[in-house]
Amino acid sequence: MLKCELKKFFSKMTNKLILAVLLLVSVIISFLAVDSMNYSDTGEEFASGTGRITVGRSRTSDKNKWKGRLTPKKIADAVGNYHKLEKADSESVWSDRSVKEEPLYLDILYFAANIYQTESDVVHADLDRLAEEDIEHIYDTYADNLQKVAKEYGETPEQEKLLREQYGKIEIPVTYEAYDSWKTMATYAEMYILILVVVIGFLAAEILGEEFRNHTEQVFFTAKYGRSKAVRNKIITGILTTTIVYWVGIGILSLISFGMMGVSGYDTPYQMEDPYNMYIVTQGQYYLLIVVCGYIASLLSASITMLITSKMHTEKIAVFIPIIMYWVPLIMGNRLSTMTKVFYFLTSALVNIDKGINYMTFFQMGNVVIRLIPFVMVLYAAVFLILLPYVYRSYLGYDSAKHSHRESRKRCRMERKLEERSI
Repeated sequence: MLKCELKKFFSKMTNKLILAVLLLVSVIISFLAVDSMNYSDTGEEFASGTGRITVGRSRTSDKNKWKGRLTPKKIADAVGNYHKLEKADSESVWSDRSVKEEPLYLDILYFAANIYQTESDVVHADLDRLAEEDIEHIYDTYADNLQKVAKEYGETPEQEKLLREQYGKIEIPVTYEAYDSWKTMATYAEMYILILVVVIGFLAAEILGEEFRNHTEQVFFTAKYGRSKAVRNKIITGILTTTIVYWVGIGILSLISFGMMGVSGYDTPYQMEDPYNMYIVTQGQYYLLIVVCGYIASLLSASITMLITSKMHTEKIAVFIPIIMYWVPLIMGNRLSTMTKVFYFLTSALVNIDKGINYMTFFQMGNVVIRLIPFVMVLYAAVFLILLPYVYRSYLGYDSAKHSHRESRKRCRMERKLEERSI
């Protein structure tokens, strides 16, 4: 019976078209990600033709000349090179002459500059204030600032303790490897996930709404296993198709993108981006975190649309739910989050990990403190599991007599309105 449901889903022409479009979108986004790494390899013009595909690997190879543990001496060398370029070109360090050379150590410069800047809301670090003589003690400054940040942002003793424990896991000196591909894919994966959660919600709702749409519910619910195995198999089909569609889509996106850009920098700590970030993960783990949260968001999207479809006996309204759950809060998020921290914990947090990871947001109950991302992952994974029995009961509890009575009353009301209009 389950095999039959899966066969029905994948053989339907509408679903085939949707899946084909999703496949095409994943390929397009992959190439957009690869192309976004295009940079000037001559100091005069950007790469073109096949060079646009290989430029990511070329850039990574160049930047990996600085690969390894970032000792104070290595950081001082990067700062010294920067100041030499700045002095050689008094007009701007972003001149054509420095376009090719500067990206080789720009990540290191920003890491060093951000160590001296503990304010999380500062957008650009001041590279000009970096002095070679200060770099010798850069990690002493880093260790002191970590303690200060823990005290400043830990609003309770428990939060401060958590921050100190997290910061204690940072390995010093930091180990560097060019991580452009992971940084790029973090952005484009979130973009693709936003599309997937909406499409998956529609497909899951369509599975449960099929019988009502085709007016075959009377046959379905009066069949031998219509109120037991058939309902369970429809729900399982919804979960399986969600899993297949999501991971195949993400798999194709990742395979094409990383196949062209490479996977250098998987083990580079996220602290290269933000030295005072409380999530101690590597660049590769950060990407996996985005993908896993996206999967939870997709499962939640599927379960809620299935529940609404089973309640209302139509998927017409259910398909808009994922947009309300994920897109609307993203659009209004900045305004809403200023009102109360509750808005940080909305379902949209699952598809906006880039924002969540860069905020010192906690959930505390008594002495237990949980950071934002682990909290929403556990919360919405639990919500998904809790909703499944309700979907089953709601679909199972379909009453054909009541439904027929409601339809009859609806037809009578329509007929009366028509009669009133004709008079």
